[in-house]
Amino acid sequence: MQLVVLAAGYGRRFGGLKQLAPVGPGGEAIMDFTARDAVTAGFDGVILIVREEVQDELLEHIKTFWPTELAVEPVIQGAIAGTAQAVESARPFVDGPFGVANADDLYGTPAVVALAEQLRGGAPGEHVLVSYHLRDTVLTDAAVTRGVCEIGKDGLLDRVVEHSVRRLPDGSFEGSPLAGPDALVLRHLSGEEDVSMNLWGFAEPMLDELDAALDAFDPATAPHAEGKPPELLLPDVVGRSAAEGRALIRVVPSNGRCIGLTHPDDLPLVRSLIAEGLAD
Repeated sequence: MQLVVLAAGYGRRFGGLKQLAPVGPGGEAIMDFTARDAVTAGFDGVILIVREEVQDELLEHIKTFWPTELAVEPVIQGAIAGTAQAVESARPFVDGPFGVANADDLYGTPAVVALAEQLRGGAPGEHVLVSYHLRDTVLTDAAVTRGVCEIGKDGLLDRVVEHSVRRLPDGSFEGSPLAGPDALVLRHLSGEEDVSMNLWGFAEPMLDELDAALDAFDPATAPHAEGKPPELLLPDVVGRSAAEGRALIRVVPSNGRCIGLTHPDDLPLVRSLIAEGLAD
């Protein structure tokens, strides 16, 4: 069973290669903790999605910090920007159900174990999303992007709506969708909302959904933020597949925290939380 780790990001808001930012007491990057958790959870290989210009630097780091028993297959991301293309790039190397994780989010061991258990024991053909409460994924008052999940009574995902979210002084949140008829319309969020942090488990048919979405994607007409290329996001493709009845995505709630790097100011706080053992 393989884990696809998305490490091709540019870190524009962070201002550098945050995939290798040292956060652990021994200089570990966030993805080093995920690699260890993958072994604990029973994953036997990682497909590492990278950009060509940073591949050698990432692989040199991995030699020092990753468990030697974890096989690593580096893959250059395809031409279309975004996490949908990143995951689809793994297709030639995927063999059976697989997990997906960001390189710059620290999910915690229980969440990675829960993902692996659901991949092994879930209903045939069913996909999985490990979700977090919004309040457990925001470190500072700076704006971040979060995929707010809409979940049916059956525990299956209806859709994911990407929001720009900011924590308010009273500990609650406000956010607005990034696209659609309610784009940029602010609404109050309690912090209890389930959000996606891109910790997914997929049966192989999801790769067909990604292929179809990438074929239909037109960068010339796709909306995009200033300073960023048009991109196709994994939650948008998965959410649309769920909403249109082509995919069943089981949502498995996590009771822990998901700690990630978005802004430079996040770095000292992430280091402190890891040092204090509060990352999970």
